[in-house]
Amino acid sequence: MKLKILIKSWIKPLIGFIAITAFSFSQTADPVDLVLRLNLEVKAAKKAYQAAQEKIKVAGVLPDPMIETSFSINPIETRNGPVENQIMLGQKFPLWGKLRKERSIARIKSEISRLNLEATKVKVSFLLRKQLASYLKQAESSKILNQYKEELVTFQAIAQSQYANGIGLTQHPIIKLQIEKSLVETKINNLESALEKSINDLQVLYDGQFLSSQVNSDFNLIMGSLSEDQWVDLANTKSPKYLQAQARVAVASDQYKLSKLKNYPDLVAGITYSLVGPTDLGGAVSSGADALGVKVGINVPLWFRKNKANVKAASYVKRQQEELLSNTWNTIEFSILSIIKELNEVKETYTLYDESIIYETDQMLSSAYAAYETGKISFLDLLDSVRLGVKVRLEFEDVKAKQTTLVAKLYQSTGTIKPNQEN
Repeated sequence: MKLKILIKSWIKPLIGFIAITAFSFSQTADPVDLVLRLNLEVKAAKKAYQAAQEKIKVAGVLPDPMIETSFSINPIETRNGPVENQIMLGQKFPLWGKLRKERSIARIKSEISRLNLEATKVKVSFLLRKQLASYLKQAESSKILNQYKEELVTFQAIAQSQYANGIGLTQHPIIKLQIEKSLVETKINNLESALEKSINDLQVLYDGQFLSSQVNSDFNLIMGSLSEDQWVDLANTKSPKYLQAQARVAVASDQYKLSKLKNYPDLVAGITYSLVGPTDLGGAVSSGADALGVKVGINVPLWFRKNKANVKAASYVKRQQEELLSNTWNTIEFSILSIIKELNEVKETYTLYDESIIYETDQMLSSAYAAYETGKISFLDLLDSVRLGVKVRLEFEDVKAKQTTLVAKLYQSTGTIKPNQEN
């Protein structure tokens, strides 16, 4: 037993190692491809789709035949002898295309299951990109603050040296640096906690097989060159959520038609075999002759209130799915428009930081260091400039993460996984 447990404990990490190793030798190290291979929710959705495919094979087939037997307590006397036992084999044959409708419903439900698999992939891809954006933001912000913390240590040593040599008149700069250093350490601790949570969330997505080496520090998503109308058209043809809603309408429509067909009778046919005992009619005892017969009948849908209620309920369900289809499309369409609007605003901010603010901040810091070395600005003025530079870089990391998350949301809303699915 212990050996079995030990083997099981090795199997999962080994499979993960093999998957990651094989993935690392592939042409493109895309974390999305790997997470779609490892994620348990995606695997479960695949199994559900496979189960739905199997159900197609048993949908719309004839019901199982019925075998019945009856024993006579007081045998019925016939000319051929008393009927002591009777065996009956019967088969129901649904008419009016009922079996065809059942097969159609099963096929559409299988398609819904396939679309659910695609929707799960889209969702997991979005969660991965969102968590990666958060992870990179926290990791880069932590680097920035740790560098700032090292600078503060250097500044603190300079301030203490100046105060000891009488250059600094008060301990104010030293105290201010100590407070700033404590605040930075608090921010670093908070970032490390958030970073640990992001790693845990990524481990859930990767089924415990996430490696930080899989993450490219340049990870970013591009919005693409599609217009608003093109993104909306893409969602109309790609969104699993919308296609599922359409399929549910088709299922409800077929179920409504099937409920109406069930008001019509079905054919029941079979054979009977009667076991006849010996007879003494005419004064002579003779063995009975068994009899073979045929039976034909129909079931009678007699309970009209029940049948009418079933049809009415199916019509309500059909109408409900049609309303849900319209609501699903409205939600997707307005979500896309809202995301694009917000994304365009964030892109402008990103461009401003990337092409202007970061460069100007570097220029300001270079100028501040040069001015401090020549005595044109005070030590505290230099500290304020450095603090502003840190603030700008942290804000830029926030903008980058926000832009990536919004692009990921756009792909999720349109039901696409990768940028090349736009075409």
